[in-house]
Amino acid sequence: MFDIRKFIRPPAILLVLTLTSFVITGCAAPAQRPEHTARNRNFYQIFVGSFRDSDGDGIGDLLGIVEKLDYLSETLGVQGIWLTPIHPSPTYHKYDVMDYFAIDPDFGTMEDFELLIYEANARNIVIILDFVINHTSSQHPWFLAALEEIRTGAEPFYKDFYVFVEQPSGSGYYPTYNDLFYHAHFWSEMPDLNLDNEYLREEIRNIARFWLDKGVSGFRLDAVPHIFPSQQAKNIEFWTWFKDMCREIYEDVFLVGEVWSHRQEILPYFATGMSFFNFPFAGHDGIINVHLRSRDGAGLAAEIERFDAEIRAINPDAVNSIFLSNHDTGRSAGWLIEPNRQRLAAAIYLLIPGNPFIYYGEEIGMFGSGVDPNLRAGMFWSTTDSTGIPDNPPGSGDVRPPDYGVAEQLDDPSSLLNYYRAILALKAEHQDIFDSIALKVEVESRYIAAIRTGNVIVMHNLSDEPVSVSLDVLAVSLAGYVSPTGESATESDSVLTLPPYSSAVLR
Repeated sequence: MFDIRKFIRPPAILLVLTLTSFVITGCAAPAQRPEHTARNRNFYQIFVGSFRDSDGDGIGDLLGIVEKLDYLSETLGVQGIWLTPIHPSPTYHKYDVMDYFAIDPDFGTMEDFELLIYEANARNIVIILDFVINHTSSQHPWFLAALEEIRTGAEPFYKDFYVFVEQPSGSGYYPTYNDLFYHAHFWSEMPDLNLDNEYLREEIRNIARFWLDKGVSGFRLDAVPHIFPSQQAKNIEFWTWFKDMCREIYEDVFLVGEVWSHRQEILPYFATGMSFFNFPFAGHDGIINVHLRSRDGAGLAAEIERFDAEIRAINPDAVNSIFLSNHDTGRSAGWLIEPNRQRLAAAIYLLIPGNPFIYYGEEIGMFGSGVDPNLRAGMFWSTTDSTGIPDNPPGSGDVRPPDYGVAEQLDDPSSLLNYYRAILALKAEHQDIFDSIALKVEVESRYIAAIRTGNVIVMHNLSDEPVSVSLDVLAVSLAGYVSPTGESATESDSVLTLPPYSSAVLR
């Protein structure tokens, strides 16, 4: 690589890289995707190395995911998968990419990925990839070339792909050759990219085209506000460019970004036309759990309506991406300790309009808190059969397994897994829940969260007692319900009685 660069000036290098990408992606027709877009789907987040081990090496892999597509599609009822990074990387988490055009050998081969796309398409499952472009690995050839340019005093090209300064200002700067410092917000081995660079943006375009041509339906975008630190307007401008660029390649691309912050920070980013994860509703201190603890159904309904209205005011086509926990947060089973509250929380977030994201293992009550590896433990497929269960990531502690694995919970009608299945089956019968405007419905009890979405009303009873609601003025009737206590929801003389912690759909 370095020998070639000594004899080719930067514009020619860019031409070589661009033509190489064209040859890779242009030699075959783009892969087929499911008929419908990635909008209006229930997603499942897979931390690839911890999901399913197909070859017994202790690491989850792409063929392991292929093995479990029927579980995800037919058994659970999801139609979309978000894969955390799959590219070559020196770490177990892969968020420091060494080669954006390849598959990490830990996870398999490009042929394995193509098989995954093919088999997912056959089941009407869309795939979105984690696209990490705030930074690369310090072992990425771009960064190694940049350091070589600095060391030798060569004409800079790759140096301008990164953020080098003579005088550091603030934290996150690390020394390198010739009294220069590079910026790395998250870790010294994750140097930040300079997305002002036009040649780098062209490389980002080539990478996006490569994977979209492979058949992925979109990307999850890491560290959205850190592209240009403390410059929100410039970040929004960049991500708008990114969205427009991706839509030139695939018009129905689905993009969901991570702005891990409060609502005032997240909301302006909806102007990009992308979706964003709803961090204000997630986690131990999020809106869902806060209202569960206070049993304030009316307040929860008001918050759902408010957030929906706020994002649609910025972008009428906005998609709310809802979740309870993910690979960076404590698993929900650790703070939704009471089983009935686990089930009610699942119904709440899965039935909010938008694209909900189930973190792998959340449907069986997996635990994990503290250091990051604890949050990413091996998927617990069975209590009695260890086949396919990956090892926990390096650095993890003593992570408590759930009482029962997937196999055992499938055989137990009252399990958390079967409750997830029941919620998603009920939702599948009412398309309005996915994408309609969310409007709070006034009812007599403060314990009831009632939201109208199109032609349906979703009600949740946040109380530990049955609650009755008059349907006289609502012009709806009971269409289905889920109840963790085994008690039935009933409708008589235009009065709906909801069991404790239950959820109902009325049409």
